[in-house]
Amino acid sequence: MALPSNWFSLTTPEQLFVIADLERTARGLPPYVGINAALSADAQHAAATNSDPSIAAGFSMANDAQGSPGFGGAWAGGYAVLAADYIWMYDDAWGGSAAKTSNIACTSAGAAGCWAHRDELLGADPGYNSGVGLGCTNCEVGTGFAMVNGNASYVDLIEIPNGSLPPMSFTWANNVLPNLP
Repeated sequence: MALPSNWFSLTTPEQLFVIADLERTARGLPPYVGINAALSADAQHAAATNSDPSIAAGFSMANDAQGSPGFGGAWAGGYAVLAADYIWMYDDAWGGSAAKTSNIACTSAGAAGCWAHRDELLGADPGYNSGVGLGCTNCEVGTGFAMVNGNASYVDLIEIPNGSLPPMSFTWANNVLPNLP
């Protein structure tokens, strides 16, 4: 993965969106479309309370192809954006003991919560929720960042819009794609 040339001028919430999309596009998946204010409000609340995001109020969400709510998300605390992404995408499995496992939902080697953050950010979490879909071409993202008791808290929230795309404050096509090598 190569970061866009504008990476260091992006806000933390914008960096969260960009890195999630870089993970998707590196695997041949379509990028999420952009950052939505209603989704970001819920993601920001989750970041401020050190918790996983929930389905956002004020965003008309569709179901995925399997009929499940078109929703996915992740929370990480105490890391930089790239470190949070690393934990979600590459260190979300059983570490051999609870003390060596960063994902509290991964309680054993075969627990359904193992790799759930990775799966949800990429678009499918068969252990919990089929999610937004690996091939989602109209998914929007909400991102949140807060400092809680001196520790950073990061949240990504992805949902499928019901109907036409709601307005976005930052998009892959306009703000990222032109800045990729």
